[in-house]
Amino acid sequence: MKYFRSRFNSAIQILEGYNYPEPFHIHLKNFFRLQKKYGSKDRKAIAEICYTYLRTGRSFKELELQEGLLLSSLLMDFESTEQWQSLSSEFGYSYVLPIDFFKQQSKIKRLKEVYDGNLYFYPKDLIHKHFKNYEDAQNILFRPKNWAKDHTDDEARILGLQGCQEIQPNSNVDETTQIQDLSSQFICSKINIEENDNIWDVCSGAGGKSLNLLSKRKGTFFLSDVRPQIIVNAKSRVQSMLYEASFGSIDLSKAQSFLKFDNAKVGEQYFDTVIADVPCTGSGTWFGTPEHFMNFDYNQLEGFVIKQKQIVENAMPFLKKGGILYYITCSIFSKENQDMKDWIIEKYDLTLGQEFLFNGIEHRADAMYMASFIKS
Repeated sequence: MKYFRSRFNSAIQILEGYNYPEPFHIHLKNFFRLQKKYGSKDRKAIAEICYTYLRTGRSFKELELQEGLLLSSLLMDFESTEQWQSLSSEFGYSYVLPIDFFKQQSKIKRLKEVYDGNLYFYPKDLIHKHFKNYEDAQNILFRPKNWAKDHTDDEARILGLQGCQEIQPNSNVDETTQIQDLSSQFICSKINIEENDNIWDVCSGAGGKSLNLLSKRKGTFFLSDVRPQIIVNAKSRVQSMLYEASFGSIDLSKAQSFLKFDNAKVGEQYFDTVIADVPCTGSGTWFGTPEHFMNFDYNQLEGFVIKQKQIVENAMPFLKKGGILYYITCSIFSKENQDMKDWIIEKYDLTLGQEFLFNGIEHRADAMYMASFIKS
């Protein structure tokens, strides 16, 4: 890598000025907006140094930033060891690289030859058993890709847009075009909607999953979220696609005797389908936003579980007998998935329908979990 020294110093400056939980890409964008001296090649190279460090997760958390950043840069490509070795010696470190270090095939292996600590992302025993591959140190090299452009398997052609072009950052998209991530497309494909169903999307956000399901032209949809402005956004998106739905701002951290959507009130046992894409840690998305690996406060995990239980508990009275609850997260943690599934079954004596896990690592996408329950 050319100009490694100056770019390394810029990366140090950027990371030292970063305050979590601000999205790192926003911080990076603001830094370069203020510092006009960087050309496009410099911006790209500096960003790569920063993101390579963040993708090492908690591996270098206990080291000072300068040393951790230097070690993580061993995962990058250099023409020779000279630049890296010179900077390491200047900082007073005793690391010595063999001359052919950057010619080795395995980047992870060569890093382990220099650094004898553990390479890991999460504290132990948190990962859902079906997501164990998320602990593999090789994932440090993970790069989210444009899915529709890079995938060639059959499922990709079914779920994605055939023959589509890559959408460039900041490009304008017609308001009648809706973009949805691969994992959400997969989850929506597993939700069964019948002709006359009443469907409640209890944590709709901007309405992405409901928009997908509305395209099937089946059922009557009700969207709610605790955030009024998000519901305004969801309503705008639904109307732009010429779909019909009812909307409400509903706080499911509290018990509700009835639900208010627009000008209508809905009572208990009204819905055939309840979709609960609950707030969670978002750990299944962290390879795309790697700042969370190093900075997330795991003491917050229990708070998310409490919130998830409140939402399920306060939504359940509005599900008909024989109706289906779809519980969804973008988490890979057992406490938010497997443990919640067991809690729902035990508390409400529901029958487990199906359980789906979308392993995002395999598709360069986010991970998602869904379990369906039938109310007897």
